[in-house]
Amino acid sequence: MNQDKSKIVYVCSECGYKSSKWFGKCPNCGAWDSAVRIEEGVQKGTPSLINFESSTSNISIPKRMTTRMKETDRTLGGGVVPGSVILISGGPGIGKSTLAIEYASALTDYGNVYYVSGEESISQILMRVKRLGVENPRLFLSSEVNVDAVLSSVKDKPVAMVFDSIQTLYTSGMSALAGSVPQMRECTMKLIDYAKSNDTAIFIIGHITKSGSIAGPMILEHMVDGVLYLEGEPRSGRRILRSMKNRFGPTDEIAVYDMEENGMIEIPDPSKIFADIDTEDPGSTLSVIVEGSRPLMVNVQALTSVNYKNGAIRITRGFENTRLMIIAAIVSSHLGISLDNRDIYLNILGGLKTTDTAIDLAVAMAIFSSVKKLKFSPKVAFIGELGLDGRVRNVPQMQLRISEAKRMGIENIIVSNDSKYGGNGVKTLKEAILKSFGGNL
Repeated sequence: MNQDKSKIVYVCSECGYKSSKWFGKCPNCGAWDSAVRIEEGVQKGTPSLINFESSTSNISIPKRMTTRMKETDRTLGGGVVPGSVILISGGPGIGKSTLAIEYASALTDYGNVYYVSGEESISQILMRVKRLGVENPRLFLSSEVNVDAVLSSVKDKPVAMVFDSIQTLYTSGMSALAGSVPQMRECTMKLIDYAKSNDTAIFIIGHITKSGSIAGPMILEHMVDGVLYLEGEPRSGRRILRSMKNRFGPTDEIAVYDMEENGMIEIPDPSKIFADIDTEDPGSTLSVIVEGSRPLMVNVQALTSVNYKNGAIRITRGFENTRLMIIAAIVSSHLGISLDNRDIYLNILGGLKTTDTAIDLAVAMAIFSSVKKLKFSPKVAFIGELGLDGRVRNVPQMQLRISEAKRMGIENIIVSNDSKYGGNGVKTLKEAILKSFGGNL
């Protein structure tokens, strides 16, 4: 097929928005001076014919490759699928390169693996390899940033390749700078084509923007097969790997690590580090959330203080701020507690972030406990969603949550009376208070 002419288009370097006309401010994301001029080939002629394969064809399906890290394999849906392209993203210094090179070393059990870093020299990569103790004769290193040169220089068919990072790569024949949306799109397309043609698993490391999203999200997230997001407090060694997208397995799965000197150390039982089941302090409650297929017991901490100025403060960490405001309004309305002059600070212990509504009841109980300075009886957990009418509602996967609470030694599990899997059923928030504090309101 012959290329007859080129078409000029403008692409936003922040979000990937495309337009046939130049724009000063991106209509999609609002970024100024982000339009990048690129040429797109307009092709004419008769397209070549292709052969379709019947769904009953006897084609061998490649088995997944394990990484020796059970938590990671579970997050990926059971292991790495040959020919898949996985994006690993996260903040600077969070441990993306460390995790990727551990993957690379583990996959050498299946064949040659190439680690390409445009951010470090080979000697610098070797320093990390030796520190992590992952030296392997099947692990090959390069600091080349030209995608075409890398792919043409690869010997045989590697089982996996790692590119660190996509923002440093470029492909020949494009005038756009490395890290720009056109370059990232073209480089990613070439890597996807190579992965699918050779059954080579490819990991791409991508940086995040100031807003916390993956740089070039319109380009990268929709093109790759999976997105893994590594998060954690910058000054803490705790790291959480979250599956944001997975074409070959479940999403919203997480794996928990401690970042040590010798690499990422898996934590097989995260509930033990996220929850202090013996706490009886006012404002501290227990609940069970579900991330993917994994139940996790968590500590919800609330601190309230009188605000003598205008405008009470609502600050959260690991929980949606708007959800806290709604729950505070429910507590105020249905329990007769005025929170207008009280600041509320809410924290999910351990640096975990969740949007699971199953902790609504625990949040409300923590706020009430903090205001009244009341202690809970030991080993009590709260699982349930709160409606604006003050009713406690059932949540999905309740059997899984209750089983996890019992495994952790919880004796009193307060849930909605609609639950069919046991627990101490209640109908309203007020009833939950009565059962928790023996009638103290």
